[in-house]
Amino acid sequence: MQFIRKVIIPGQLYFSVLVFTGAGLTGISTAHAQQTRVYTDPEKVFKDAQQHFQQEKYAVAMQLFKQTIQNIDYWHETNRDLVKTDAFYYYTICTLKLQQDNAEQQALDFLKTANNSAREELVSYQLAKYYFRQNKFKEAIPLYEKANIENLSNAEIAEAKFELAYCYFNMKDFQKALPLFSSIKDIPGKYNIPANYYYGFIAYYNHKYADALNSFQKVVQEPKYSNVVPYYIAEIYYFQGKTDQLISYTEPLIKAGGQYYEAELKQLLGKAYFEKKDYQKALPLLQDFQDNSEEVKKEDIYQLSYAYYQTNNFNKAITGFKQLSSSKDSLGQNSMYLLGDCYLRTGQKANARNAFAFCANNSSNAQQQEISRFNYGKLSYELGYPDAALTELTQFVKTYPRSQYHTEAREILVNLFLNSNNYKDGITTIEAIDDKSPAVLKAYQKVAYGRATQLINDQQLAEADRLLDIAIKNPYDPQIKQLAHFWKAEIALRQNKTDQAITNLNAYLNSNSPVSGEANPQTASYNLGYSLLKQDKFNEALPHFENAQRTSGPNATRIATDAVLRSADCYYMLRQFPKALALYDRIINNNEPGADYATYQKAVILGLQGKQGEKLALLKQLGNQFPSSNFSNETDMEIANTYLSQEKYTEAIPFLEKVLQKQPNGANAPRALLKLGLCYYNKDNDNKALSYYRQVVEKFPDSPEANEALQSMKTVYVSQGKTDDYLAFLKASGRSVSASAEDSITYAAAEARFSSNDYNGAITAFNGYIQRYPNGQFILPANFYKAECLYNNKDYTNALPAYEFVLSKNNSIYAERSALQAASINFYQVKNYDKARTYYLQLQDLATSKENSLSATRGLLRSTYQLKRWDEVANYAEMLLAANNISTDDQIIAHFYRGKSLQEAKNYASAISEFKTVAGMTKSETGAEARYNIAASYLQQNELDAAEKAGFDVIKNTPSYEYWVAKSYILLGDVYTRQQDYFNAKATYESIVTNSTIPELKQEAKDKLAKAEAEEKAAGKKPKK
Repeated sequence: MQFIRKVIIPGQLYFSVLVFTGAGLTGISTAHAQQTRVYTDPEKVFKDAQQHFQQEKYAVAMQLFKQTIQNIDYWHETNRDLVKTDAFYYYTICTLKLQQDNAEQQALDFLKTANNSAREELVSYQLAKYYFRQNKFKEAIPLYEKANIENLSNAEIAEAKFELAYCYFNMKDFQKALPLFSSIKDIPGKYNIPANYYYGFIAYYNHKYADALNSFQKVVQEPKYSNVVPYYIAEIYYFQGKTDQLISYTEPLIKAGGQYYEAELKQLLGKAYFEKKDYQKALPLLQDFQDNSEEVKKEDIYQLSYAYYQTNNFNKAITGFKQLSSSKDSLGQNSMYLLGDCYLRTGQKANARNAFAFCANNSSNAQQQEISRFNYGKLSYELGYPDAALTELTQFVKTYPRSQYHTEAREILVNLFLNSNNYKDGITTIEAIDDKSPAVLKAYQKVAYGRATQLINDQQLAEADRLLDIAIKNPYDPQIKQLAHFWKAEIALRQNKTDQAITNLNAYLNSNSPVSGEANPQTASYNLGYSLLKQDKFNEALPHFENAQRTSGPNATRIATDAVLRSADCYYMLRQFPKALALYDRIINNNEPGADYATYQKAVILGLQGKQGEKLALLKQLGNQFPSSNFSNETDMEIANTYLSQEKYTEAIPFLEKVLQKQPNGANAPRALLKLGLCYYNKDNDNKALSYYRQVVEKFPDSPEANEALQSMKTVYVSQGKTDDYLAFLKASGRSVSASAEDSITYAAAEARFSSNDYNGAITAFNGYIQRYPNGQFILPANFYKAECLYNNKDYTNALPAYEFVLSKNNSIYAERSALQAASINFYQVKNYDKARTYYLQLQDLATSKENSLSATRGLLRSTYQLKRWDEVANYAEMLLAANNISTDDQIIAHFYRGKSLQEAKNYASAISEFKTVAGMTKSETGAEARYNIAASYLQQNELDAAEKAGFDVIKNTPSYEYWVAKSYILLGDVYTRQQDYFNAKATYESIVTNSTIPELKQEAKDKLAKAEAEEKAAGKKPKK
């Protein structure tokens, strides 16, 4: 039992003693001692000192004893050294009685040298009293114990016992104090009353209420105790369960007033009325106590709150119960249960949910825990927290299969599956149900489809494909089935499974095709046309491209424009040039995206029609009009080829040189050098021709053009009669005089396996070639195709060095693809973002197609984001957004990363704008993170209401992404903490501590929960633990 109040020590037990400050023995000079002896009779001084000591004139006696001690020579000469010992003893007693500054040390020095036990005990007694007066009770105790009462008077014995008992009492050694108080409490005298008081208090502490009451009643009328002891008497009645006696005793005391514990007496009276269920009378008394107390026990808070609850004053009950949210015992659970009920009765469902969450995490009362878990799940559903509702109610139906709430919980779960976006947990829950009812199977189709679309956005294609099959095999909703076919086709396209893509696209377009975002007839028609185009089925592809031009969708303009180009490509491949030209001209005349490509294609057609002059003019116009076009390099190369076909070598040269200037290491570089050699050879400038041929061999030794260059060099050197120079060059470049037929045959065998998609066999064959011919003429393509095989087998670790080998041999026709793959492996598999950035930069320089140019920009954006190079992130995001006809995914990542760079720069308003754009475009994990960043940005600006709203938006709209949902709950806790709404802050953090499966977030919430509890305690009155 813990008593309520510490003991009160009324009045002063002792009067103060007049204290004189006198010099100690230390530092008394011999000269002074001798001078004193001349004028003072030592015998008389000593006798006077003894007389004054007997008369209790300690101050005078002390000075005389001091003089006696100083007359050391006199006593020595008269063989009376013991006089000095006597004087030293009396001097010590005087210093103690007068509480001199040197008294303690004087006494300790005496005790060290004393050889008289009686005097040692008396000095110990006086030193004990000295310590007692200075409240040094711990030091006093052993000295009182050492003092022998045989040397003391009866009055001193009583005084010593009381003081020793009091020392024990102050040291909380009640076991030793009790018998001492007991031995003097019934003896008349000045210690009778205080001994009963302290005895009563110890008995009260030891639950000996009858003994305590007997002693307290002896002292209650004493003025010193009359305003203190009544409280203890009243509390004893309370502990004894004598409620009526407590009421009759306490009410007059409170009316009379003047009690030291008046607030506590009111509380006791309030508790008595509470016990009798008279809550109306209990309330003002309990409230008065709480209002006038700096600290109250949690049981007292509960009683007051419960009294308000019973009198239907729910708002005041809420105020009290909230303070008990940190209590983990049965009282805390019951408080949270009643708090939840108060909130429901006052229409505060959100707060009720948090209260039931506290109660649900406490197992003290199993029935309350069961009801609270159900209420928490149900309120989560009603308030729009589908993730929490799904988790809690799923566990509820498993834990309480016979609960009266089981049926309702199952019904809510089905509704959750149908209406929630938390497809991740939904699919897990449904697949765990053995007896799936038709309602559950209907939900299964919807949830499987929804989860599949999320996984597609997150690039988890295999699992997405499985779930789409489920959506197709459970055709409760025909539209969902058709949409599933659309996305199966999308997965097939990404995996280059063209036949599967065509089958599923036809299934989607077979009847009235439902529209859902990017799943729409326009996109499906375009994808179907593109798939057929890849299979060279140009006639079949055309009507689908034409349909894509007529329908509409989220990216209608982009798709329609590209569909026109693809239709033109089909006509071009079918050699229906007039139709192709008409479509290319439409793009060119309207200056639509892809106008550079259309111009290039038109020029090619003009060349095929024999209109070389028009072709050249158009190509030159393209170069001037679109200087940064992806086709700029190809355009210069095509102009040069056209001049070469006309044997206009001089005209071809500047365009070949432009190819080298723009991309000195690009895929066209070896061809441009070879053709420059050809031009100068035909211009009879053999030396310059040889210089270009040499560059081909030296810069691109493993390219196909290198062999052609060697043949051309051989022709020149032979014509010059310099065969030795040719042989010397061959030797210097590490080449044999004649190509090895065996080399060619070995490579051809490996290449045949690759062409037949026998990747494992091809890897073995290419490895054999590389080991046998490390400097072979096909060493570059052998490494490249080996890398491609390994990549297709998902053996990224071994594929990477093969791609890097290709890139190390300067640029070739294989370099562009190798840079793309090396960058991809480093980014996605190895997670080496710095190397990924390096290879994406290389790809940016090598890119000859719009697709690879976009891949480079996209990869640079992602790599620099991972490297936190925020200026570069902003730059590449701008570049990606500035590109023509970028996909929705590219728009999403560009806006997202631009938002992150702005957020890092503390430009929160602009960052929020970017994140809102992303949130409006996708509900993928990127969308969830964007929504979270909106909330985080508002919090950074201390816009707490906006941050709270944005945090709820994450939870309600992207519930499948546990990490961002948990982060948002923590952010909401931060909002509540800043608002000093500690109840909801603690409930929010606690929900993550209890439910999150992510260790670092669980720990973060735990740390913030502790901080919130500390802040709450510092902010105001808190219950005692």
